[in-house]
Amino acid sequence: MEQEFFFPPCPSPQLFVARVLLDNKRDFLLDYFIPEELEQVITLGSYVRVPFKHGFGRGIVVEILEKQQSDRLKIITRLENQQPVVPPNLLKLCRWIADYYCCTLISALQAALPQSVRSDIKPKQDLLLTLATDFNPMVFQNEHKRAKKEIEALAYLQKNHPARLSELPQKTGIPRNIWNKLLRKGLAIGLLTEKKNPLPQPIFPNQTQPQHLTDEQSQALQFIETEMLKPKPKPILLFGVTGSGKTELYIHAMERCLTQKKQVLLLVPEIALTPQLWERIKSRFDSSYTLGCWHSRISRAEKAHLWNQILSDKIDILIGTRSAIFAPFRSLGLIIVDEEHESSFKQEENPRYHGRDVAVMRGRLEGALVILGSATPSLESYYNILNAKYNLVELKKRVEARRLPQVTVIDQRRRKKNSSEKETKNAFLNTEELISSELKEAIEKRLGKKEQIILYINHRGYSSSLQCSSCGYVLPCPNCSISLSYHKIPAILNCHLCNYSSSVPIQCPICKDRNFKFLGSGTEKVEEYLSQLFPSARILRMDSDTMRKKGALEQALRAFSQRNFDILVGTQMVAKGLDFPYVSLVGIVSIDTLLHLPDFRASEKSFQQLLQVSGRSGRGSIEGEVYVQTRTPYHPAIQFARHHDYLGFVDQELEFRKTLSYPPFYRAIMIRFIGHPEEKVKYVADALTKEIKEKVENSLTLVGTPSPAPLSKVKGNYHYQLFLRCLKVMEVSQKLREIILDREEKWGIIVRVDIDPQDLLK
Repeated sequence: MEQEFFFPPCPSPQLFVARVLLDNKRDFLLDYFIPEELEQVITLGSYVRVPFKHGFGRGIVVEILEKQQSDRLKIITRLENQQPVVPPNLLKLCRWIADYYCCTLISALQAALPQSVRSDIKPKQDLLLTLATDFNPMVFQNEHKRAKKEIEALAYLQKNHPARLSELPQKTGIPRNIWNKLLRKGLAIGLLTEKKNPLPQPIFPNQTQPQHLTDEQSQALQFIETEMLKPKPKPILLFGVTGSGKTELYIHAMERCLTQKKQVLLLVPEIALTPQLWERIKSRFDSSYTLGCWHSRISRAEKAHLWNQILSDKIDILIGTRSAIFAPFRSLGLIIVDEEHESSFKQEENPRYHGRDVAVMRGRLEGALVILGSATPSLESYYNILNAKYNLVELKKRVEARRLPQVTVIDQRRRKKNSSEKETKNAFLNTEELISSELKEAIEKRLGKKEQIILYINHRGYSSSLQCSSCGYVLPCPNCSISLSYHKIPAILNCHLCNYSSSVPIQCPICKDRNFKFLGSGTEKVEEYLSQLFPSARILRMDSDTMRKKGALEQALRAFSQRNFDILVGTQMVAKGLDFPYVSLVGIVSIDTLLHLPDFRASEKSFQQLLQVSGRSGRGSIEGEVYVQTRTPYHPAIQFARHHDYLGFVDQELEFRKTLSYPPFYRAIMIRFIGHPEEKVKYVADALTKEIKEKVENSLTLVGTPSPAPLSKVKGNYHYQLFLRCLKVMEVSQKLREIILDREEKWGIIVRVDIDPQDLLK
């Protein structure tokens, strides 16, 4: 009989314990032992693989505990990335985002970490081509049988080697297969190298030279330099009129920061602004400083490569859109938020953070100076000036003593009667009110002088809706509570919320009549009408329909800056930050739709849009003018914008906000209930509102009543909303976390919490 032996379990060694936040939708923390061989490499922010239930999972180390001994803890399987993907400073920022914006820590970390970084995607490889070592130019010149393209390719490579294979077809016009033939024949050799990140191409070559600082700019720079030397600098609001040289001041501030061996982050609200800023900044810094560009149009591999470069301190200046605020800089000295008032800095998906406010918090946590620049600062930022939370630096004059453009308001109401009398049976409404006679005359005058014009309208497509001429029925989107917009090319009806499309019906589905009216106007209609009015004018349209292809935006901006076009028609992407010296006329085709939105910020946004669009005119040596077409000419936003009176508008708007306990006096929280059927959404909204009122409503917190959202149906789901106003937003956010987070499955609908909402319609 075989003898059995009993061996007592060996005591487990004492090991460090890592608290790992699993890569999940919810905050799920588990403790794991760190194996001895990984003790020196696993730190806060490391991405690790761990055993979990019946398989494996991945997560981020958010805390490291002292050594302990236990038989219950499992051991970390392996390290996913060789270096921590989340530095401690970024981890701390994400904790604040989770607490403030009422979201899970893992959702904040997932927003901060690009998917490619979490997946550890390697950068793409490229070939660096050079001539073969035994290449003989004499033999090459005497060779007559070689293909013409091969001869051209060899001649180019002889003058310009080494050259990247990925760039050669575009630079030379010689197809890639020709270059591959040279490699196969041994006439060229290729060395493996990392593929270069695509960088913005030059657009504004006339704006790269340094400008002499005005007295105002010099005083502002002196103040910025003094604040930059402080260990805990106070944020600076740089309030400068359009064309006052804010960008030049940014560049000088960057120079001061870089001399202190610190890094710079420049945030812009739109991708359209990155090429111009990139070119100006790149031209001003020598090769000892490295620039990076971050936005949604660079590939996942490129983002992973750039992230690792920043982690390795190989990037000195990063220009990017909203998500660049999470760049893993270790020694950040300066954060610049250009056009800080823009709502584009607000993230509309979970977590719903505001890039500007996160920038201010990151500056506070890391001791970096934050500069918020705008010609039309947000009311929140200006209120922080009044409360001494921010410092104010003003630039009241345009550079080179250029005058602000003269603004003319055109009252469209007096044309209503005439246009209705002239209307015909044509489906398209009379276009007399689209471009007024005054604006038409101004365009003719500027075209005659070979100057450029920008026309702004905040709607893409041809018209905003299709209406039956007989019964008045407007064709709606079947999934959303808005009408379908008409796009003439291609001839379709499209929903701008869910992207539903259909062909134009032959007859009305209600009364069977075949006559339709196309109501409202969009960029496509304006472009068509201009081509009829000015057949010899070269017209460029910029909206999300025409700028979809990669590189289309840069090409369009370059073409307009080189004066290949006379008139630029566009949506809000042409309204901010761009600097075209030959633009002397700006026409605002319509602002009324934005003015009358059911949003307490509608007046502020309209005023900012008017001033920003107006600021595109007269930025060079040519004096500019602006025409605003409207049916509400005496609206305060229009009148204050007409006189470029920001302070007058702010005083009136703040008084209105204070009376109604709106931001910036109170902080706003919007809770959105989304699902179907509608009865279920309403029931959950009522039940949760009752619970919220019991826990948070008091003298410091005002809770409204749930009601259908202005857009009550989007993508087939019904939307109800609850509006809260409070003084202590962090405290209310924590209570809302207890009530709402991790309970969505129980209700079967989505409950979305938006702290500091910027758009009440979304």
